[in-house]
Amino acid sequence: MADKSQQIRLAVSRMVELMESILSFGKLESGMMGIKAEECHLRDVLSACRDRQQDLSKDHEISLDLSNLPQTIIADRSALEQIFTNLLSNAVKYSPGSPKIEFRGRFDGANVEISVRDHGLGIDQDDLPKMFERYFRARTSTGIAGTGIGLNLVKYYVELHRGRITVDSLKGEGSTFTVSLPVSG
Repeated sequence: MADKSQQIRLAVSRMVELMESILSFGKLESGMMGIKAEECHLRDVLSACRDRQQDLSKDHEISLDLSNLPQTIIADRSALEQIFTNLLSNAVKYSPGSPKIEFRGRFDGANVEISVRDHGLGIDQDDLPKMFERYFRARTSTGIAGTGIGLNLVKYYVELHRGRITVDSLKGEGSTFTVSLPVSG
């Protein structure tokens, strides 16, 4: 019974993520999307994203190291939640047989750098430059549910914060998505 309830929770979570992505996409298209930058407890937000995903993904172990991050930055909490919920969800989704996911943070004095690394399917080198394009899905995602909207929204939210996102990946060895954000908003 526990396995069935876990499957249902995961399915509901994916449906909610999909609906949120579609609603955000609609706001983006209509020019209504923006961010509300204010003091944000970064470690709390990232820990909550990790805890939610860990509760949904009992077969994965999401290690967390945020000790090198400042406690607060100037950012939009809701946008940060969407960014890192999407990246963690993707890490789980694209690493079905590789349970270890690493969620790490660094601080260089002006910027925070937060990475999500999985050891799953990875991405073909030819697909890497297109990963943040709207509706694009990598060849390695064949057979895995998705819309191709999530990473495009992540990139948009990161850029609204005057940050950047990068991806490093090798097919069959996993992927690392790294978000860099200014501390001062």
